Amino acid sequence: MRKTGNSAATADEAGGTSLPRKGTVPAPASRIPTQPRERRPGVAILALLVVLACALGSAVLYRQAGGRVSAVEVTKRIAPGQQIPADALTEIQVAKDSTLKIVPWEQRSILTSKYSAAVEIPAGTLLTGPMLTDAAGLTGDQSVVGLSLKSGQFPPGLKAGDRVRVMWVGRDAATKGTASPAAGPGGTGAVELVGSATVREVFKPANGESTSALSLSVLVPASSSGSVVQAASSGDVALVLLASAK
Repeated sequence: MRKTGNSAATADEAGGTSLPRKGTVPAPASRIPTQPRERRPGVAILALLVVLACALGSAVLYRQAGGRVSAVEVTKRIAPGQQIPADALTEIQVAKDSTLKIVPWEQRSILTSKYSAAVEIPAGTLLTGPMLTDAAGLTGDQSVVGLSLKSGQFPPGLKAGDRVRVMWVGRDAATKGTASPAAGPGGTGAVELVGSATVREVFKPANGESTSALSLSVLVPASSSGSVVQAASSGDVALVLLASAK
């Protein structure tokens, strides 16, 4: 019997079969190799461009649908009938409003070459279409009268847009004027022909002409134009500068 047991043990060793001993831990199986992650910078750049495009599109849509637009603001008072001066305009951003006939800033060159003020436009006013006229700057109840004045008949520094009082001075004023004359030196009188007229244009003297004289045109009510012309024909018109309206 003992011999048989030894033979079995020997046969096991000869066949190469060995059992793990009690208390030992088998070696772990090797891990399956994996491929490293591939970086794709092009995808990231494309995603960034898409985000920027969306943001830009949103900004454009906002501007077109109720955003802000460039308009024209008046920085200096513009008198009725006065041509729109370029130095009295500035750009301003305003909310888009279909109810207002806003003058776009891009059309400012047309303003200064073609249009005049139909009404008095104070400084700080947002310019709109109804404030303008292309009919030579005149309305139905206005007239333009040319004057040639000597030194002493006008205040120095007169310029287009100034408001003036037109006076009839001289001996004939008291008898021909329509208003109550004011006594002057030497028995002369002065009559107010127009309480508030607007200087439309001041003509610079040509080379060689005296600077003590002044040629200009004034915008007056049509009903008073006849009296102003009559007084101007005899050289009896004087202008008084009025305070500028703001």
